[in-house]
This record gives sequence, structure tokens and C-alpha cells, in this order.
Amino acid sequence: MKKLITIFVLACSVQQLSAQDLPFSQAAPVDRLKQALHATTNDTLRMVLANNIQNYYYFVNSNLDSAIFYSKQFLQLTQKLHYRIDEAYAYDAVGIYMSFLSHPQTLETLLKGVRIAEDPASEKHILPEKYLKIMIYWREDFKALLVKNHWQPEFFRTLILGSVYNDLGAVYANTMYNQQKGFYYLYKAIDIYQAVQDSTDLGIAYHDIANYFASINQYDSCLKYAQKSLSVLMNSKISLPNMALIGTMYYKKGNISKAFTYLRKSIESNPKYWLPNYTFAEYHLVKGNADSSLYYTKKAYENVKMPADAQKVSALLAKVYRTIGKPDSAAKYFELALSYNDITNNIDRKRLLQAQDFEEQLRQQELEKTRNASKVYLLLGGIGMLLLIAGMLLINNRRRKRINALLQQKNQKIESTLEELKATQAQLIQKEKMASLGELTAGIAHEIQNPLNFVNNFSDVNKELLEELKEEADKGNIYEVKSIADNVIENEQKINQHGKRADAIVKGMLQHSKATAGQKELTDINALADEYLRLCYHGLRAKDKSFNAAMQTDFDETIEKINIVPQDIGRVLLNLFTNAFYSVTEKKQHQNEGYDPTISVKTKKENDKIFIKVEDNGKGIPQKALDKIFQPFFTTKPTGQGTGLGLSLSYDIIKAHGGEIKVETKEGVRAEFVIQLPLK
Repeated sequence: MKKLITIFVLACSVQQLSAQDLPFSQAAPVDRLKQALHATTNDTLRMVLANNIQNYYYFVNSNLDSAIFYSKQFLQLTQKLHYRIDEAYAYDAVGIYMSFLSHPQTLETLLKGVRIAEDPASEKHILPEKYLKIMIYWREDFKALLVKNHWQPEFFRTLILGSVYNDLGAVYANTMYNQQKGFYYLYKAIDIYQAVQDSTDLGIAYHDIANYFASINQYDSCLKYAQKSLSVLMNSKISLPNMALIGTMYYKKGNISKAFTYLRKSIESNPKYWLPNYTFAEYHLVKGNADSSLYYTKKAYENVKMPADAQKVSALLAKVYRTIGKPDSAAKYFELALSYNDITNNIDRKRLLQAQDFEEQLRQQELEKTRNASKVYLLLGGIGMLLLIAGMLLINNRRRKRINALLQQKNQKIESTLEELKATQAQLIQKEKMASLGELTAGIAHEIQNPLNFVNNFSDVNKELLEELKEEADKGNIYEVKSIADNVIENEQKINQHGKRADAIVKGMLQHSKATAGQKELTDINALADEYLRLCYHGLRAKDKSFNAAMQTDFDETIEKINIVPQDIGRVLLNLFTNAFYSVTEKKQHQNEGYDPTISVKTKKENDKIFIKVEDNGKGIPQKALDKIFQPFFTTKPTGQGTGLGLSLSYDIIKAHGGEIKVETKEGVRAEFVIQLPLK
């Protein structure tokens, strides 16, 4: 009778708990679960109840001590009943709870779960399906995956293995124990989640990797994985602070518009998360808005939980109060920041020492296994076996030395080859830059000839006028003298004007050819595009007098000067113009009648972006080559006519400016490259 009552209470409790979006609610009947746990003598039911209670204390009540207490009961019962997969699941739960308390046995506990879940033989010892169905997991979609796969033991083991891999990897990576091992386990978890189509856990794994990259200030890598996490979790009920993380990374990169978009969305979805408010506070302090900075910093301080985060917020509060002239408050929060910093450093030192001790324990365990094996061989084999082992060890030692020597030689060779490849790559990039300079040379020669001709002509005219001036002066004809002098002055102004034009062309050539450290400056993008288009065209005309093409420009005059590296953007434009002229020339050679080669360049401002479109009616790009055109060394030109680096370098330059470059094409008809650059 007691057993029936217990099962009834358990079923009612589970039904109430599962009725929420999350498995639990604040009013969850945990007391009835605990009563059922103490009332029943059925160890399997006790195991299920202990798991459900530990989940309640962690996900609803946030009581780590109680969560650990019941998770250990859950673990002990799985061991008593020999349910191996559930034992791995229990080790995972206990290990994660321990990690939040910097417990010295965290890694050891998680590794025990890994070893069990990695063993396919553990599938033979699993909780019966009827009990699995009343287990409460921390996510409903976890159970949904099990249902979809008909509660198969192999699938259940795979899910648990992915979970333990992910948690172990996160502990290694995000607590700075051992980043190499951390990524090893995280990527093993990702492989499993992709294979079983577990999008929620996949998103969590990507989030763990993003957090690690954020902690070491690798903004692009953090953005990449945070956006992956946000993408796969879009339709999930799991809410991770990915939008706040993405917004903060964009702020660190200087993209304020995108940063504010994500940070505001983060605050809308999770008003109590500290990071968005902290980032807004930093921004306003830099902009001199101390009152706004104080407002957001206080909001961040109200919701911060972890000591490391509290240290950052306290330090910012101290800085804000110092800015607004409140030294007492500044001193208070500065002391708090120092206190939190000490706590964080102590935790980090403790974790590091624990990790070192654990790694040493593992090493000692391996050594102990080796020593025990040697003892067994000695006992079984006697003196003869000992001699054999000694001989084998000697051979292995010599072989290892030879192998190490060979490996060292190969490593040296690889390093030498790598240096040569780096040097070759640098030479090829320089060659591509010089090739673009060569394309300009002929056009510059043509452009500079015009002002020089004017200078020479007006100089000759002035010489004749000065001779006349002398003659009229001798005659005493003052009126004529003044008239001739006015003509000379007018000619001198024209000489000066055309001399400056020639000087500007030469300076432009020098700017293009010199090495740049990436210094940005305000630049008229319309003028830059027009200049390089004409120089490219005249350069090709100088090489081939028969070459001709129509050039159409449509420049948006509302575009103001933008902050770019003009030499780099000029190289991009020159490459696109050269490719376009090459394409129409190739088409002209095979289609003379009724074909007018045309290149069009258009600029346009839309919102906070500028678009530069370069279109030609040439032969287009083959579909099979479309996915490769931005790869280094890929070219559709005949051998010797291109390095294959032009578009690759262009792609890198545009990305470095925070923009994008895309291509639209129809083979045999047209090709259009579109450059998108941020306005600020």
C-alpha cells in the first residue's frame, strides 16, 4: 500500500512540475517529493526522486548546497543499482555544481562521468523506460529527443556523453585550467550535438566558447560563436545572454550602431542582466555624459553576481563618482573593487592550484598503473620476463631517441618551410600591390602629360610676350606694356594651376605606392572612385590604342567624406576596374558586332552605409568559380596574367574597414561587384 501511495504522489508531483515552460515553478511541490523520498523503500523510485529534487534546488531555488546534497544521493543510488548511464549523468550534475564552488574534486568528478559515458558497454545498464519517463530533466526538449528516438539506450548514452563533454570543456576553458583540453572537449560535444540534431545544447556549447574568447579579448572570435549560439537558440526556450555579449563585442570593435541594437534587445529580453548596462555606462563616460553613465552603472551594480563582474562594475562606479566630483563615493567603490579583485584572484589561484594538483594526481595514477603492471610481469615471468622487459625497454628507448631525432629534424624542416611560405606570401602580396601600381603608371603618364603640355606652351607664350614687353617699354608705350604684363600674369596663373594638377597626380601615385600603416583619413569617395576609374582607363589605352569602352558614373552627391584608408580602398577600386575592363575586352574580341563595352560606377548612401557598385557588360563569372573568387591565388585569367591575389586582398581590406563585398553575375552577360562601407 505504501508503494502505491508513493508512486501516486510522485506522479502527481511530476505532472505539476512538467506543466510549466520550464520543468519547475516557484510553487513546485518539493516538500511532497522529499516526503515521497523518505517514505518509499524502492531504491529506483528514490533515485528518480533524488534527481528531481536536485534539479529543483538548482534551477528554481538556486540553492547549491541542497542541489549538491541531493545530487550525491542520486549518484549513490545509481551506483547501488548499477545504472551506469544514469551514474554518468549524476557525475555530470555533481561536477557542475562543484565547479561553481571551486571544489577541488570538480575535474575528477566530471572525468568519471566521461569515462562511463564513453564506454558503449554502459548501455547494458540503464534505468528502465517507465522510470526514465518520470525523470525531470533540466530541459523539456532533452526528453523530447529521447521520445523521438524511442528511449534507445545508445541515444541516451550519446546525449549524456555530449553533456559531460560540454561541461568538462567549459570548466577547463572558461576557468583557465587548460584551454587546449577545454576546446578539445567542447568540440567533441559540438560534433555530438550536430549528429543528434540537439540544437539547444549546440547553442550552449557555442556560448561557452564565445565566453572564453570574450575573457581573452578576442572580439571577432567571440562574435562568431555568440552569433552561432544566438542563431541555433532562436526558437529555443533557453535564454542565454548572447545579445548582450554580441553588443559588447561590437562596442569593443567600435561599431556603436550595431552595439546599441543588440544591447537594447538584450535589456528588453533580460532587464536584470548586468552586462548591457555596464557597456552603456562605459560609452556614456567616454562621451562625457557622467550622469547617464552613473545611471547605467548603478543598474549594472544592482544585478551583478559574480565577484569578477562585481570588480569591473565597482571600478567603473569609482571612476564615474570621481568624474562627477564625489571623492568619498569614489573611494568607497574603489575599495570594493580592490576587495572583489582579491576575491577573484584568490578564486583563480585556488582553481589553478586545484587543476595542477589534479593533473599531477592523474600523472601519478598513470605512473602507479605502470608500476603495478611491472610488478605483475615480474611475479608472473620471473627473472626471464624481467630480462625480456629490460631488453624491450632498451630497444624502445633507442627507437624513441631515433624517432625523436627524426621528429626534431622534421620539425626544423617544417619551421623552415613555414618561414619560406610566409616570406613568399609577403612577396606575392607586394607583387600584387606593384602590379596595381603598374596598371596606374600608363594612366598617370597620360594624365600628367596634359598639364605639362599646358605649362610648356604657356611658358613659350610668356617668353614671346616678355620680348614684346621690352620692345614696347623701349618705345615708352605704357598702355601696351601694362596690357602685355596682364597677359603674362594670366598665363603665369594658368602655369601655376596646371603645375599643381601635375603635382597632385604625382602625389596620388606616391600615396598608392607607399607602404601604409592603415591610417584612416576623411576621404571623398566619389572623387576617389572617379580618379581611379580614369587612371585605369587611360592606363589600358596606353597599352592598347585599339581598346575603347564607355564609362558611366552616377555619384551620390549627398555622400560626405568618410573615414577610410584611401590607398587601400583605391587598390580595391583599381582591382575591380581592371577586372571589369579585362572582361569587356575579352568579350569584345569574340563579339565585335553590336556590342558596346560599358563600365558603370555608382555610389549611394543608405542609412548608415555607403554602397559602391562596379558593373560591366562583359563575359561575367562562371557559376563554378563564384564560390572561389575571393580565395587567395584563385584566378580565371590565363597563366601569367594574374596572381589570384587581387580579389582576396580586396576582400581583406573591405573586411578590415568593417564592410562587405559581394558579387552578382550572369555568365556571358554581366558582372556587378558591390562594396558596402560603414558611414562612420
